[in-house]
Amino acid sequence: MRSDAANNQNPDEIEVFLIARALCKRVWLIIGIAAIVVGLGVMYAFFSERVYEARAYLVPPTQSDIADLNTGRTREFELTPYSIEDVYRLFVRNLRSESLRQEFFVDEYLPSLSDDQKTRSQDALYSEYSKKIQVNPVTADEEGRYSVVVQTMSSEKAVDWVKKYVKRAESRATKEIMKNVSYEAKIRAKNTSQEIDTKRETGETSRGDTITKLRAALSVAEAAGVQKPTVVFGGAPAGVAGNMEGEMSFLRGVEAIKAEIKNLESRSSNDAFIKELRGLQAKKSFYEKLAVAPREIDMYRYDGVVETPENAIKPKKTLVIALALVLGLMLGVLSAFTQYRWEETRKKAYT
Repeated sequence: MRSDAANNQNPDEIEVFLIARALCKRVWLIIGIAAIVVGLGVMYAFFSERVYEARAYLVPPTQSDIADLNTGRTREFELTPYSIEDVYRLFVRNLRSESLRQEFFVDEYLPSLSDDQKTRSQDALYSEYSKKIQVNPVTADEEGRYSVVVQTMSSEKAVDWVKKYVKRAESRATKEIMKNVSYEAKIRAKNTSQEIDTKRETGETSRGDTITKLRAALSVAEAAGVQKPTVVFGGAPAGVAGNMEGEMSFLRGVEAIKAEIKNLESRSSNDAFIKELRGLQAKKSFYEKLAVAPREIDMYRYDGVVETPENAIKPKKTLVIALALVLGLMLGVLSAFTQYRWEETRKKAYT
């Protein structure tokens, strides 16, 4: 009966049974290999270089943070105030710029490498560096929160690099916006200066025209024998009595006309007699001061504190040891199975 049952048993089931029994006999081989691999995993987890990650979250500034930037920027002086969105958008553009990334790579990352590491190609080093410093939006909108993430082998350096990177972006953005403010003010000062010059030229021309008219009136007054201002009363038209300009200016008399001509010719400046000139000069002075005025602004705010990381993110000890255990068991089983097959092949060769 047993013989019939054995004969009727599936050959695949027999093979599986034999393999399982062979593996059980070689359990110490499996355990030994697994122990070696786990030991290597433990050594890697505890003795490999640790990587720390520092992270900063940035949000737009408040209105008070940019108030100094908008000092004097009013409709009266034809200057549009900067909004929070304008300022923060400029900061973010510099924060995410490739030029800032390359600058930081040269100034901070390369000097931190050992001599052996510096022998590698610049492309490989930059590719590695780009993975260690990341700037990403946290929210979908452009004016929302942004994160700056730095990974290094020192927790203190990670925090230091985060702050330095953000500060460099702010410095670049501040210089850019101050340059724009200064340039705009200088252009308006230049335009106002040209307008002042035009009005002065017009005033000088007007003075010459007035002198010419007065000389003509002087000739008429001398010919008419009008030495002193003449006032017409009685039946004279009201226009003649009150108007001594134009054709009637000779009624001022020779003495008055000569005195006015002398005054006009000896005048050193027409500024006091030019309408709106003082207002333009005040505008020009304002623009010139605005172009060089210092500004204290904040282009962003930290959302929270940049904390020094206590635990490394790499290597992940638990995960490394777990993977080493799984790999060790797989290698142990494979080695035991290979040994079993080799022994079976030798038996068949000798029979």
